[in-house]
Amino acid sequence: MKTFMKWMISLGHAILLLAFTIIWLNTNFAYGDERHLVQWSSVIKRVVLGIDEDPPKKDYIFINLAYDKALIPREDGLGNEVITDREKLTSFLQILKRHQQDVKFTLCDVLLKGRSDKDSLLQETVKGIDRIVFPTQLTDSGKTETLSIEVPAAIADYKMIIGGFLKFKLFQNNQVPTLPVYLYEKISKHKIDSKYGWYFDNNRLMMNSIIIDYQIRTHELIDEGEYPMISLSELLILPEEVIVNEFLKGRMILMGDFNLDIHETIFGETPGTLILLNVFLNLMDGNHIIHGWWIIFLLLSFTFFSRLMLFPEKKANGNKHINYIQPLIKSATFLALVSIISYLVFNQHIQVLVITVYINLLRFVIQFKKADWTLKKVKTWLIEIRNNYFKFN
Repeated sequence: MKTFMKWMISLGHAILLLAFTIIWLNTNFAYGDERHLVQWSSVIKRVVLGIDEDPPKKDYIFINLAYDKALIPREDGLGNEVITDREKLTSFLQILKRHQQDVKFTLCDVLLKGRSDKDSLLQETVKGIDRIVFPTQLTDSGKTETLSIEVPAAIADYKMIIGGFLKFKLFQNNQVPTLPVYLYEKISKHKIDSKYGWYFDNNRLMMNSIIIDYQIRTHELIDEGEYPMISLSELLILPEEVIVNEFLKGRMILMGDFNLDIHETIFGETPGTLILLNVFLNLMDGNHIIHGWWIIFLLLSFTFFSRLMLFPEKKANGNKHINYIQPLIKSATFLALVSIISYLVFNQHIQVLVITVYINLLRFVIQFKKADWTLKKVKTWLIEIRNNYFKFN
């Protein structure tokens, strides 16, 4: 086959890989071992190259609700259950209501379920606050769960993979916007629309699922104290003027339980409120947008990759046996480098495992008739793939 035709076939195959990559990234699926590539990409960007800037510390205030609890009667049995103290929450929101023009936005990560004798005052207070949002959940039927108090709310659900939370789907069930999307639309004034099964941010094609780039991490917030954090009880003993001028003015307020509402991510245990904030920060940075230069970069990379894998140079010794280990290593290494470059330049990770397995299966099919192959060797080859690429420990 002529060289020109090999390149044209490689280009056609690259278009197929590009389409598959975007579709795969838009799903919830992720393999546990892919977290290592994401972790090392982050290390290279943050530690080695030092090109990852933290969000301004003056723009955020974290209010810890872990020590502000109250008991209410259980609705489905005897005894009591623990909720966030709604009396203290109301006291704070009354202050916020009087000075809301000084605050950027408030994420109150409190699931308002269960009934309290303080609910009526809390309901009345929240009514007059414009820039605030609470979390809710999806029911088993796929509908948004009704809260005990009528408040602006958006869902905060996500799905786990083995090894830690990796991807966040912006629209659950392909139609229900999540809390970070709610925040993004309110603050950026952008509008996200769905057309023909795809999503568009101000008419720009975007991803529905994103691999989160954690701009603020748990150790920076809690262990190192790089961002201001205070408990609600400690805040409320201060004069109102101090609360507003020293803690609230010009900031985005993040309220949540930073002690118990903890989730396992690829970067360790992370408070749920911090996960939601990082997804929002990714949206503000445009990491969900499918950029033209990123498409061109992937198309060129996949074309070169397809040329190497589908039309390998013939060995001089004329060996008829298929060497399956070396192509696996080569393809995984090449795609890992593409993913790292994609992240460093475009803030977009690529899930390489499925593409690696696919291209080697395709290569095997192409070369099968040319090789001295037996059923035993096929079995050995499949076991090798499983052991190297589908272990989640």
